[in-house]
Amino acid sequence: MLEQLEGRLKWERTADGIFVSIPVRRGASTIGYAMLVLVWITIASVHYWHLFSQPRGDAPNMTLQLVAVGLYVFGFFVFIAWGLWAVTGETVLILDPSEMKIQQRILGIDFSTRKYRTNEAWNFRFVKPVRFWALRADTDPGTSKIQFNSPKGAQSFGKGIAETEAKALIERMVEVYRFHRSGDSYHGAFSQ
Repeated sequence: MLEQLEGRLKWERTADGIFVSIPVRRGASTIGYAMLVLVWITIASVHYWHLFSQPRGDAPNMTLQLVAVGLYVFGFFVFIAWGLWAVTGETVLILDPSEMKIQQRILGIDFSTRKYRTNEAWNFRFVKPVRFWALRADTDPGTSKIQFNSPKGAQSFGKGIAETEAKALIERMVEVYRFHRSGDSYHGAFSQ
């Protein structure tokens, strides 16, 4: 059974290591985007319903209208995929002394998995969120992450993770395997 680790993070011990679930960060903008797209789809649906209910000869540029409908339908499916990710998406970390797996899941279904040998991962650190692109003093919490190095270069996971969540997660990870230059004993673990 998953227990609360810190903030949004849930975790449990496995036979040799840990299993950690990091849900997608949702905010007020998620609801705003969803409402905006739903209004857009509703207006387009009403418009095209009336357009296609007319006799075929009366509709000007029917080919162009069909292309527009196709784009709206494509946009609707992109919206559905985004909505599923925003509501059910999570990153899962499965760690044991020999291997670390990072999975992206939607509706509990694994869509991508990255595997690393634990002795080939080092320097785990929290990357602070960056400022919004607009001229504001606020930061975008969705840009924070945990970053580490591997023979393949810099890797990251846990997009949108808070600093307290990252610290708690890295502490649990170091209990399973002592990653080089990671954890509280490494002074740079919580800076960019």
